[in-house]
Amino acid sequence: MGFSQVYPIFETVRLSLTNTHLVRRSSDFIGIQNYITLLFEDVHFWSILRNSILFVFAPIFTQFLVAVPAALVLNQRIIFRGLWRGLIMVPWVMPVVIVGLMLKWILDSNYGLVNYYLRVIGIITKNINWFGDQKLVYLTIILASTWKGFAYPTVMILAGLKGISVELYESAKIDGASGIQNFFYITLPMLRPILLVSGVVTLITGWTKFEMIYVLTSGGPGFATMTLPIYMYINSFGSFRLGLGAAIAAISTTIVMLLAFFYWKYLMSKD
Repeated sequence: MGFSQVYPIFETVRLSLTNTHLVRRSSDFIGIQNYITLLFEDVHFWSILRNSILFVFAPIFTQFLVAVPAALVLNQRIIFRGLWRGLIMVPWVMPVVIVGLMLKWILDSNYGLVNYYLRVIGIITKNINWFGDQKLVYLTIILASTWKGFAYPTVMILAGLKGISVELYESAKIDGASGIQNFFYITLPMLRPILLVSGVVTLITGWTKFEMIYVLTSGGPGFATMTLPIYMYINSFGSFRLGLGAAIAAISTTIVMLLAFFYWKYLMSKD
C-alpha cells in the first residue's frame, strides 16, 4: 500500500476528529464528538446505515441470481453466442450517470415509457410514481442496480466455467448424476474461488455506490433511499461540514472492510 493510498485514509481520520467547516473556516480538534453525534444523536444515521446494507446485499443476491444462469446459457453452443456475450456487457460498460438518467426518464411518473405501456396493455389505470412511493423505490433501485451490475459476475463465472474439466462431467455422467447434481456437486464447488473474488469486488463497489441512487432519487423521498456515501456528500459539500463528512467516511470504510473480511472468511470456511 503506497503513500497515495495511506494518506487519504490518514487525512480522513484526522478530519473526522475536528469540526472542520468550509464556510466558518474552523478546524478545532474535538476528539470523537463527530462519531458520538452520528451514532447517538443523529436520528437518521441508523436508517441510512440500514439502507446502505440493503442496497448492497440485495443487488448482490439478485445479480448473482441472474449471472449464474446467464453464464451457464452463454457457455453452451447457442446461435450467435459471440453476439450475446458482447451485448451482455452493454449495461456494465455504460456510464452510471447515463444509465441513471435513462432509467429516470423511462420510469418517469408522468411521461415514462414503462407507465405508458403498462396502461396500454391494461395492467394499470393510472401512472405509478416509481420514485415517490417508499415501497416501490426500494424495488426500483435494486432492479436498476441488478441490471447495471450483473454483467461483471456473469463474465467472471463464464471464465470460471471454461476452467472446469469436461472429464469431471463425463465421470459424473457415467455414475448416473443428473444435471442438477452436476451443478451442485461439480459446478458450484469449482466456481467457489470465482464467486469469492467477484463477490468481494461487487460488495466493495456496491457499498461505495453513489451515482445511481443520487441521480435517481438523491436519497429521497425524504431519507428513504439515503445511503452513507450520499449522506457523506451532503454533509461535506452541501452543509460544508467536512469533519462530520469525514467521520461518516471513516465509519463507512470500517464497515465495508469488516463486511469484506467476514464474507471472505465465510466462503473460505466452506472450502
